[in-house]
Amino acid sequence: MSLGLMKEIDFNEFHRVEIQKHLIAGSGAKAAAAMPAGRSLTIVVGDEAWTYRSTGADIELIKGRSGGLTISLERDAFSDFVNEMWSVFGLLYGERLTLDSGSFEHLVAWEPVLQALWFDRPIYSASESSTFVGRDGMPLSLDESFTLDDDADEMSHFLQTCGYLVLRNVFSEEEIAAMNEVVERERQRSTPDDKRSWWATDSDGNEVCCRVTYLAERDQVFANLAVDDRLKAIAALSGAQLLPCPDRLDGLGVVIKNPSVVEGLSDLPWHRDCGMGGHFVLCPGLNVGVQLDEASAENGQLWFLAGSHHHAAQSLDMSQINGLPAIAVDAQPGDVTVHFGHVMHAAPPPSSTTANRKAVYVGFHVPELFDVIGPGQAYNDVLFTHGDGRVRSVEEASTGN
Repeated sequence: MSLGLMKEIDFNEFHRVEIQKHLIAGSGAKAAAAMPAGRSLTIVVGDEAWTYRSTGADIELIKGRSGGLTISLERDAFSDFVNEMWSVFGLLYGERLTLDSGSFEHLVAWEPVLQALWFDRPIYSASESSTFVGRDGMPLSLDESFTLDDDADEMSHFLQTCGYLVLRNVFSEEEIAAMNEVVERERQRSTPDDKRSWWATDSDGNEVCCRVTYLAERDQVFANLAVDDRLKAIAALSGAQLLPCPDRLDGLGVVIKNPSVVEGLSDLPWHRDCGMGGHFVLCPGLNVGVQLDEASAENGQLWFLAGSHHHAAQSLDMSQINGLPAIAVDAQPGDVTVHFGHVMHAAPPPSSTTANRKAVYVGFHVPELFDVIGPGQAYNDVLFTHGDGRVRSVEEASTGN
């Protein structure tokens, strides 16, 4: 990856000067809303340390250590963190972050606080529901779906307001059958050590394939999909100039839901597609998901947190969605889901013991990305640090397993 867009961050200067400006401007008060009073985070770089402490009403910045949650970073890793080249997750998986004291879960809770303070990025709350208003001034129905024959301005408004979109009957039965045939062939050919597939372990101890990447390089069916006029029209609904990325960022990849997975990153928790890093160039990005099978709670489905695509990267689990505009998407083969990479979304475990939902994702990104991320490169590459093909969960990575 080219770092030409990055700037080197002086650790002490950043805290003595830049962060003081943000505190004076009131960013600390906004950040403190997401962190209970008394909690602290110390960042150590070399022999220097700075501590962030929440008072509940503001963030205090103190030179030195606090004795609480503490992490150590090399200077280049701290620059990458501030530049959003890498997140706490990317630094963890890349083995560039040392957790000196405290838990990784508590560190994750500090990331949106830092983003609110450093970048003045708002923190999501249930009050966002009042912002979901249509072009006619009436409240939007968050589970509404569309077809390609519907008004483009209406669809664009829904996507840009809510962060996601569901389109029905975009692809025919014949097209879906052709895609499924290629996917099954490539799944059979994949091996845990090929660096072009993801693997997990089920409750019977079987290694199961849960993702196959770079499909456009494997078969013309998916090479054609990357430049399909229907997908170009869908990408235009974003309001941004976006291009398909068939040769980088995992290319066109199929996500495969397997039942009873106990190890590995198959069932995805609430996350953003820039969750490993790269927000500065991955966003705004769009992921278009072609559904190859039925999407349901039994067979596996996507959830979206409406309107979260403008906010800091706070953590969330399924037990915390009560009162939030979290939408589960039911879909049929040939339907398409569309979401901004920065919107919070999840793919929880399917409830059926025979689940096997598959969806092919086509990513669209800003032209500047092609100057930063080269062919065959992806932020997800950092997940393969152990070389066995099984992508470890955050819990496994944070405990060194």
